[in-house]
This record gives sequence, structure tokens and C-alpha cells, in this order.
Amino acid sequence: MNAIIGSTASGKSALAFYLASKYKLDIFSIDSLSVYKYIDIASAKPSKMQLHQVKHYGIDVLNPDEKCNAKLFFDLLDSLSLKRVIIVGGSSFYLKSMIDGLSEMPQVDYNTAKYIESLLANKQDAYNLLLKIDEVYASKIHQNDTYRIAKGLEIYFLTGKIPSVFFAENKKQKLDIKINIFELVKPKDMLIKDIKIRTNDMFRNGLIDEVRDLVTLYPHSQTLKAIGIKEIIDFLDSKITLDQSKELIIKNTIQLAKRQRTFNKTQFRDVCRGNFVELKEVLENYYKV
Repeated sequence: MNAIIGSTASGKSALAFYLASKYKLDIFSIDSLSVYKYIDIASAKPSKMQLHQVKHYGIDVLNPDEKCNAKLFFDLLDSLSLKRVIIVGGSSFYLKSMIDGLSEMPQVDYNTAKYIESLLANKQDAYNLLLKIDEVYASKIHQNDTYRIAKGLEIYFLTGKIPSVFFAENKKQKLDIKINIFELVKPKDMLIKDIKIRTNDMFRNGLIDEVRDLVTLYPHSQTLKAIGIKEIIDFLDSKITLDQSKELIIKNTIQLAKRQRTFNKTQFRDVCRGNFVELKEVLENYYKV
């Protein structure tokens, strides 16, 4: 099975759709926003026509008030192990988790989730608390790694065990699937240009109305903190102007792209990297066999 990764606006979805259409593949999306219903524009979700032409998994799976996690993608991909599927998405953390394996996690109740969310309002204090609880676990993660800080605290509050002990007792389950990784790279100046174009398209296609509806229907959704949504909320609350919201989306998306490139470079081994044309040729040769 192959996976196409890359920063936002790098052209991953276009490449995956081309290959899926030509070689009769299904697409497995690993994207932390496209997994939600009703978030089509902010997530740059494939068009209705594309979703109709090629079978997609991992899209429109959750309501915006439900929680997305690596286990959801892990179980879904496990069920597709015998299908001709190409993996694509910018949320490479989920792919990393699927490759490395996952430990069975305790079920998080509403009160614990809200308490940990309140702790994470001050990320440094939350990390210091985790460091005090379990120095071994905390020293292995970055103090800005909100996801792993939250997981460590969840384990401690729900099981009474420190995370390092919990993970020692609950070994990771791995998928019986070999995943070849292909990273799509794009020159920085071209990427920034495409991010600006995509952001302008999002506004033209109705981003403000989409976010307004989302806030009305799901006022407590974690998705409201996502890039492309939080900036519009600030505009709707009259905290910033429309132009400022657009500028912030572009700025925050560029920063996200940088973090994604760094993550992909440091977390994956044996990666085939190239531009659109180069990876298209490599993957076409793979599927022609």
C-alpha cells in the first residue's frame, strides 16, 4: 500500500485522485478536518464530483462535535487492508501512529476531557504537571506537543497509572500492512503562492457562511480552533476585519506547512521525495506492474 504525504496545498489530493482514477484505486484520506461532515471549504475537501467518481474513505465520518483520533484511522485502514487503496493526507501524525502501532487507550469521559482541556489552556503549565507526574514520559515529548501531553494526562487521570508504566503494560498493536511513503514537495515560493490562491478561493466559495453555520450548530466543537475556522470566528465576533482574517489564514497556513515539512522529514524513514511530475512517474510505474 502506498501513501502520499506532503504539506498543505502541495497537490497531494490531485495526485492521488489522478492515480485512483487511472488505476481503479480507492482513496483513504488522513486529514483531521476532512473527516468531519459539514466542513467542506475550510478542509479543502475533494469536490462532490470527485467523491462520486472515486471511492473515498476517512471523509465525512464524524459530526463536528465528535472527537477525531488516530484509533479511528487505524481501525478504518485495518478494515481496508485487502483493498486497492492509496493513502493521502496532510495529517501525517495519524500515518505515523498507524505505522508505529497504537496502544489500547482508556475511554475518555466528558468531565475528564473538559478538565484536561482547561489545563491545556496554559500549555507550559500542563507540560510541567505531566513532567511532575511522569518525568520519563514527559522528557521524551516536546513541551509544545499538545496531543501527547493530553494523552499522558488522560492516562494518568483515568487509570491512576503514570503513562510510562501504562504503555509498558499495553504494548502497541500494529497493522499487518506494508506502507510505502511518497512525499510530494513543492518549492517554497510556489507553495506560498498556491496557499494564497486557495485561501482566496475558500472565501469565494462560501467559507464565511460555512463557519457561521458550524458555530451555530456546534458551538463547542474542537474544530472551531482549526486554521481557516478560528480566523473567521474572530471576524464574525468583530475582533478583526475581513482582510485581516484572510491574511491570518494565509500566515497560519504557511506556518502549518512548515511544521508539516519538519514532521515528515524527521519522523519518516525510507521516503521517496519528489515534485508532482517525479512522483507521478514513480507511482505510475508502480501501478503498471
